Amino acid sequence: MKRGGAMGIGGFVDEAARTRHRSALDAAMAVLPPHASHDVPTVFGIVRVHRFGGHHSDGGPGRPVLLLPGRLGTTAMWAPNLPALVARRPVWALDPLGEPGASEQTAPITGDADQAAWLAEVVGALGGPLHVVGASLGARWGLELAVRHPAGVASLALLEPAHTLSRLRPGFVATSLLAAVPGLHGLVLRHAGGGSPPADDPLTPVLVLGGTAYRLRLAPPGYPSDAALRSLGMPVLALLGGRSTVGHAARGARRARALIADVEVEVWPEATHALPSSHAERVDERLAAFHARADR
Repeated sequence: MKRGGAMGIGGFVDEAARTRHRSALDAAMAVLPPHASHDVPTVFGIVRVHRFGGHHSDGGPGRPVLLLPGRLGTTAMWAPNLPALVARRPVWALDPLGEPGASEQTAPITGDADQAAWLAEVVGALGGPLHVVGASLGARWGLELAVRHPAGVASLALLEPAHTLSRLRPGFVATSLLAAVPGLHGLVLRHAGGGSPPADDPLTPVLVLGGTAYRLRLAPPGYPSDAALRSLGMPVLALLGGRSTVGHAARGARRARALIADVEVEVWPEATHALPSSHAERVDERLAAFHARADR
């Protein structure tokens, strides 16, 4: 997880960098299912949200899903999952504030409460409560939203959550510090994902350019307390990768089962931190069953 500098307002290093990243992001977004985009104003900035689909595959309405990507992530990271998700229910996705993407941070985000606050504003604008699905650091902020603003969260799915159910592995923390070194960002991505992405993956340029052309100014996330996990009253699903280089799957599973009242936890032994994309079909099926139960 790349750490930010002094807290302030994140941004691209220059307009040329912004243009390169936007071109890569536009190319990655072009392969997604049809969608409509608009901006939601919040106290901390303008959040770009995208609406996909509108009905179940059988024609009936469904409670919408809100997708939260991880560090350096944008809506484009959900390309492997969106077709199946959209076939079942409406889907909202967003580019996080303070990260490279189409959203625009305008005020300092100083900690966990601020992250939850702007997310709560977005959920309110979208007509929550929503089924919140977060990957990696997006799962961390989804949990913070659920703890601080539970009325907006119908259910919470944590896909390979970072610094949420277990602390970051020391090796990952050490490797992530190399992200600021020119030419080494690809190494950090390979370490986090457990291997090299396909050469023709349109998301790879978005991540690489985001890591090298954008200056984060975010406080590092705090670690959720036991009391915070105990406070969760909505259904929670946690899918953890047994080969993750980011978190400790077994420890996270034990902590979730011990503290969260309504939780389904699965450790997939062969999965890495890239679980949402590498096991997309299985993830989508698991989310479908979980959301159906939560809606009952």
